[in-house]
Amino acid sequence: MIRFTHQGHAVTLAPGEAFSLPREQGFRDTSTSDLVALVDEIEAGRPWREAVHTRYAAAKPWLHRIIGEPARTAFFDRVLPPDPGLTLDIGAGWGQTCRPLAARHPVVALEPVAERLAFIRAAARQDGVAGRIACIGADYFDVRFETRFATICVIGVLEWVGAFQNHADPQQRQRDFLRKVRAELVPGGSLILGIENRLGLKYLLGCPDDHLGVPHIASLPAPLARKHWAQTGQGPLQAFTYSWPELQGLLREAGFTRIEFFGAFPDYKLPEQIIAFGDHGENLNAWLAANEVPAEHNGYDGSPLPETFQQSLQHRYRTLAAAGAAHRFAPSFFVRAG
Repeated sequence: MIRFTHQGHAVTLAPGEAFSLPREQGFRDTSTSDLVALVDEIEAGRPWREAVHTRYAAAKPWLHRIIGEPARTAFFDRVLPPDPGLTLDIGAGWGQTCRPLAARHPVVALEPVAERLAFIRAAARQDGVAGRIACIGADYFDVRFETRFATICVIGVLEWVGAFQNHADPQQRQRDFLRKVRAELVPGGSLILGIENRLGLKYLLGCPDDHLGVPHIASLPAPLARKHWAQTGQGPLQAFTYSWPELQGLLREAGFTRIEFFGAFPDYKLPEQIIAFGDHGENLNAWLAANEVPAEHNGYDGSPLPETFQQSLQHRYRTLAAAGAAHRFAPSFFVRAG
């Protein structure tokens, strides 16, 4: 049984059950009406993979890949603990982590967007794992877990924690989020984090940021990034990523003492290579000195980058690896912290 309070009200949830008081605001990569129609198709009996393919393969190819490609779970073998135990998947999205994981372990899927949670439940029923997933439709900050988790997955979520709200500084909200995660792990438990690197080499060379869709802003130090984004007239900057030392600092500030970094190529979303840093990046530097990196892409829309850009990346990775510094410029990180 999963026990928690939501805005002060006690809730007990069994595997396979759902609690839902979702927010209207939240990250969406397709319209509410579109996703509701998709869920209706699935609940009417159409296989979810077929329905997703028909709706998005041609119209939204990057979204189609994000939802359905097996690479989404490549981090299971390299980054997850050998026995993840009871797992909380925060910002469960389309269920890419919680559904495959539920085939082996009990999972709590927390997703604040109602129609996304409905998709997770419909697809999980077809996959035969619905009875192993407890679903919570709520903002993580509104939930206080009494149950403690062996593993908490935060895949593509930390950067958005400060968004879709206007009552707290976005970066302070990220710090509060990490402290809350640390408090809701069992002793010896693990946070599994997937996020882009603010100083990813492709961003420094001009590739658009995955969250803003423009170059040369998100890669700046936060005060400058805020200033430059404000000048675009699109409101305050609310999505923030971090460099390797910055993210280490945030995790230590939150109380994590065991922190292991992995470089993800071309990114954490659909990784083809996941390489452990080692204590000071030596493992990843050795790998980059000897291997071709997978082709990079524009993380905002998945479009391929020009071959000349890729060649430039490869040359610079080799140069940086020889200097023992290439690990600092990996495009994305996975982190295992406890």
